[in-house]
Amino acid sequence: MRTSSIIFSGTLTPLSYYSSVLGGDRASKTLTVDSPFAREQVCVSVMHNITTRFSEREKSLGAICKTIACTMAPRKGNYMIFTPSFAYCESLSEAFKKRYGKIKVITQTADMTAKEKAEFLDEFSGNKYPYLAAFCVMGGIYSEGIDLVGDKLIGAVIVGIGMPTLSYEREAIKAYYDDKTEAGTQFAYLYPGMNRVLQAAGRVIRTETDQGVVVLLDDRYATEQYRMMFPLHWSHAKYAHSAQDLAGQVREFWKES
Repeated sequence: MRTSSIIFSGTLTPLSYYSSVLGGDRASKTLTVDSPFAREQVCVSVMHNITTRFSEREKSLGAICKTIACTMAPRKGNYMIFTPSFAYCESLSEAFKKRYGKIKVITQTADMTAKEKAEFLDEFSGNKYPYLAAFCVMGGIYSEGIDLVGDKLIGAVIVGIGMPTLSYEREAIKAYYDDKTEAGTQFAYLYPGMNRVLQAAGRVIRTETDQGVVVLLDDRYATEQYRMMFPLHWSHAKYAHSAQDLAGQVREFWKES
């Protein structure tokens, strides 16, 4: 007896990767449809003059903090800042608090209780603060499966490319797909990392009336390798050459919307 499965998601990019890892073959049918949301609802900006590579992270903390502040400056509201790891999340949030003490900062930690997790989300309700900066981890509980609609969340800054850390499992996947497709690095690291990015960015627009800003912060987003992984609804992404340039793009978006 023949069986079939229908698999769908807003973050199955690229389709060839997901078709393979989910058990598809050359006979499997794929279909890409445009986002149900208007592109005018979201401003996608790429801050490509800063690197978040591990060896440069300490040096770039100040520039990243300034970029976050410039993203938030044009409009008061709640923002999420997504980072690759808990250690980096804590380091960046502490650096931001020292520089911008008047902005309310909350930070996701690895050992949060159920009560603390609920209290974290509750901070987005009721317009408690002029500005809220919530530092979270890509691939964590706040980067998928939550709906902060309307003014509960109006922006997200994605710090880094979300690439998984080296592990025996990842290296085994890499070796398998190097042998099968000669694209082991993409299958083991780049595509899963981009999925985390798309999941985090997807927190901003949840309904047909939401509006918001997504900032991709890393020099690698300007490379052809990463631009090819952008979903169709990011085709209008703009590239910022400085924090001031970024602030101008964000300000213009809010003015037009």
